[in-house]
Parts: sequence; structure tokens; C-alpha cells
Amino acid sequence: MKVKRYEGKSEAALMPIIIEEMGEGATIISVKQKPKTGFFGFFRKPSVIITAACEDDLELIGLINKSEAKAPAAREEQKPLSTDLEASKPSASSSIEESMSILLKEARKAANQIEQENSNQLKNKAETPKKPDQKYAHSMVQLFYDTMIKQEVLPDVAEHILRELESVDEDSQVDVRILIKAVYSSIVDTLKGSTLIDTSKKGESQVIVFMGPTGVGKTTTIAKLSSVLTLKHNLKVGLITADTYRIAAVEQLKTYADILGLDIRVVYNASEMDEHLKALRAKCDIVLIDTAGRSHKHAESMGELKALLDTIPDSKRYLVVSITTRYNDLCKIVNMFDQQTDFNLIFTKLDEAEALGTLMNLCCLMGKKAAYVTFGQNVPDDMEAIKPDKVAKSLLGLVEGEAHPYAESRDTK
Repeated sequence: MKVKRYEGKSEAALMPIIIEEMGEGATIISVKQKPKTGFFGFFRKPSVIITAACEDDLELIGLINKSEAKAPAAREEQKPLSTDLEASKPSASSSIEESMSILLKEARKAANQIEQENSNQLKNKAETPKKPDQKYAHSMVQLFYDTMIKQEVLPDVAEHILRELESVDEDSQVDVRILIKAVYSSIVDTLKGSTLIDTSKKGESQVIVFMGPTGVGKTTTIAKLSSVLTLKHNLKVGLITADTYRIAAVEQLKTYADILGLDIRVVYNASEMDEHLKALRAKCDIVLIDTAGRSHKHAESMGELKALLDTIPDSKRYLVVSITTRYNDLCKIVNMFDQQTDFNLIFTKLDEAEALGTLMNLCCLMGKKAAYVTFGQNVPDDMEAIKPDKVAKSLLGLVEGEAHPYAESRDTK
């Protein structure tokens, strides 16, 4: 859903612009007179602010109405990466319909509670005043904000997600379903668009490089991907490890390579990369390269990484980070690696996190896309391509229980 605010002299002047940009099917969410502020406000001509919405995805049309007749969706079963390596489609009918059914149910419950608490005020036709700690004039928009803050979304990010709903107030009498769709779509739009490994290509020898700090689970992530690409997608995978600083990392990757029957090469410096890469590209569909863990505080180690990356300019790059790392440190890590190359993100250890707000914060404020997430040590099951709709439901507090969907307890037997 697309939501946009328009400001002009009058409704009559703005409506042709809204129809031209959004079409005749656009929905008017609110119409407000812009207050005159300052000493010279008395001399200014009156102006109006109109907030309008329209569907930007045909598959979304009508799904809300259909969802009312459906029972609340059951908790989404965790799918392993082996059945879900490709990008999810948050606009697909089944996913959106399921999500909106939950959203609508919870929003109505909250709206009824708010209405009861404010019944005396609502009987008066005067504008409902804001509470001292209330940022938004509409109680449902405020509820979205408060919920995201509880999910560890930064205030600036929550405000960005709700930016087009700032002018909506209780007098707007907007359908709560439109508000739900607007917030839900804003989160999904921010998270979608990542670059995933193309499993349909065979014989073109894709090269994938994995970077990141020490201890984030980079080697285990590569092992999971190797298993899925080999066993599920029947691709020929080759491995190169340049992480010679940690003997355990080399041995760990060699163990997985032996189990899967993969060719693995060890590179000790950038000058050796070309020879080993040519040998593997001649016979493999995909070559996965594990680099040494790099501290964002050490410029020398980052220079070594840059020299290595320069030998493989036609590769896809992923920065592997742990969601349990402090947000300020994550920003510094992303900034430092961003100075060396462009990349998508892989978030690890989601099962250890209390909420997914950090993921949203980093993607929104740093301008990066999350491609994959991992949530356990099981190879290859505990990994999947990111599902923006799943994250959106979590940030809006619409999952069963208090835990986010990746924090499910697992059978350890």
C-alpha cells in the first residue's frame, strides 16, 4: 500500500493531483487544516493537508475483506532453508491474507480497549487531546509506535515507518484496516529487495564472498548454505577458505566439505586466490569463499580484506553480523566494511535475541538489505532467506506469546 501526504490551498486544488498520481481508486485517510503558526501566520492564506492511500500491488486488493471471514491464522511453522532458499514473496495472497487476518484481529481488540478507556472523551465531539507522552493524535497509530518501541525499534525508525500517518487523528474516522495495511506495508517495503543466491543458474560459476567480524557464525553459515545448495538444489559447490588465522575454522569447513564431497582450497594470501578460484570455477556452479574475521577497529586487517576482494571483482558479497551485538558497534562494523565494498547482510543468532528491532534499525538507518537469517546451530535447517512479512508481524507484536518467531524452543534430543 502506498500512503502519501499532500499539502495545498484547498481540497479542490489537491484532488486532481491525488487522482493523477494515485488513480481514481485512492482512499482519503484524513483532511486537516494546517494551523497558522508564528506572528505572520495571520497574513498567510489557509492551507489543507490531505493524507491519501492506494494499493500498489494488485494482489493486495480485496484481501482485507476476505480475511474478516477467516479464523485467526495458526502460528507460522518454521521452514528450513532447504525448502525456502529463494526470496519470499510478502505480497503473495496466502502470506498477506494470513498476516492481515492476525493484524485485523489484534488491532480491533486494541481499538475496542482504547475506545472503552476513552468513552467519555469520544462522547464529546471535541478533538481528543494528546497525553503528555503521546506522539500521535490517532490512538491506533500511537499503539503501533509503542509496540515497535517495545520490540527495540529505535524511535527515529518507528517515526520513519509511521511518517505518512502523522496527520491522522481520531476525527479522521479512517478504517483501522487501512492503517494496519499502511504500517505493515511500510515495514515490508523497507526490508524487501535483497540480493539472494540464484539457485537456477548452472554452469555460470557464481562466486560468493562472506565477510564479518570474528565469532559471528560465518563458517557455520557457509556450511549451511553448502548443504542446501548441494543436497536440495543439486548444484556443484566449491569452497575456498582464507580464514587461516583460526585453524579450527579451516578444520571445521574441511569436515563439512568431506561429508558433502566438496572440493575445498585453502588460500594463505591474496596472490594465491586467482589460481584456486580458476580451478574451482572450471567445475563448480557456485564457489563460496570464507574470509578471516576482521575487526572494524584495525585498519590493517581491513586493508588485507580489500586486497583479497580486488582479486574477485565479479563476486557477490555478504557481511555476516550477529544480531546480539550492540547496535552502536553494528553501525561501526557496517560503516567500516562499507568503505571496502558493497554487500547485503546476513543476521545470525536470531534465536538468542529478545526482539528483532536491531535488524530493522540497521536496515533502515544504514541503507542495507538483509538477505538471510540464521537462528541456531543445526546444519542446514536453522537458516532461511529473510521474510519481511514475518519480521513485520514480529515488530507489530503479532506473534503467539512474547517471543519473536525465530526464538522458538527446539527439540534438542
